[in-house]
Amino acid sequence: VGGAQGPTAPLSWLNVSMLLAVLVMFLLIADFVRKRRPRNFPPGPQLFPLVGTIVDLRQPLHLEMQKLTARYGNIFSVQFGGLTFVVVSGYQMVREALVHQAEIFADRPHIPLLQEIFRGFGLISSNGHIWRQQRKFVLATLKNTVVSFESKVQEESRYLVEAMEEEKGQPFDPHYKINSAVSNIICSITFGNRFDYHDSNFQELLHLLAETLLLIGSFWGQLYNAFPLIMRWLPGPFRKIFRHWEKLQHFVRGVIAKHKENLDQSDVGDYIDCYLKEIEKFKGDTNSYFHEENLLCSTLDLFLTGTETTATAIRWALLYMAVYPHIQGRATDGSFIT
Repeated sequence: VGGAQGPTAPLSWLNVSMLLAVLVMFLLIADFVRKRRPRNFPPGPQLFPLVGTIVDLRQPLHLEMQKLTARYGNIFSVQFGGLTFVVVSGYQMVREALVHQAEIFADRPHIPLLQEIFRGFGLISSNGHIWRQQRKFVLATLKNTVVSFESKVQEESRYLVEAMEEEKGQPFDPHYKINSAVSNIICSITFGNRFDYHDSNFQELLHLLAETLLLIGSFWGQLYNAFPLIMRWLPGPFRKIFRHWEKLQHFVRGVIAKHKENLDQSDVGDYIDCYLKEIEKFKGDTNSYFHEENLLCSTLDLFLTGTETTATAIRWALLYMAVYPHIQGRATDGSFIT
């Protein structure tokens, strides 16, 4: 009996190895078929099993995209893990997609990281009816407050100038001063009040927002989006995104709670007040998506998309005026004509 068992052991291991090899080959072929570009699909770099498009991770992703634009033109496709992207660049192409054919390009892609933190609520990661309903409300609310919005921008600009004058002409980094000013305008419209630039809680809020956005767009954030089923169980710097998001939610929930306590139905109020009234208005309507989770996510959306993008545009404008003093002179003496 013992002699009969000897030869079967290597045979069993051989069978297992062959089974694993066949399984791996099947998975690779299935992945290749799934990732294969359909006919008339935008061209792109060679695709590799499992990973898709391979880029140089030592450089920022947008620089790699610029290289691919030079090679494949203003429309090309890339794949990262399970995500497929069609990249559109150039003013005319982007305008055609986002303005002339806006309805076709209105849907939002399924980005695992954003789905994880927003759960399909808010403005960034929502889709279909919920997105249209929330977007329509936000636009109408901001339009109704356009006069006060302009006055708040003018008021905040004075605070920003004062903060810069405190530097007494010495070199300084304007990053957080500009971020504070832009965020304060959003706070005024959303919360109904602004914060002092030296307020520690306010600065922590800005720091959390900035680092969260940085991590979402980082290599680790993109790796999570490409392989969410694996990355969900692994440690890494991207874990900070979820910790920061909990703190941001806690802060905004506290503001919403105070607004609920002091809500005046006869007063227009700020964005949160308007949204709370809308919740009451559609209470009991099963087709309505006006609830506190959507309020929470849409409020954080306004901060995430409004603060960093606007502040970055202003910093670039300052840089250009510093590099081109004659343009700065035209802007300051009022002779600048667009």
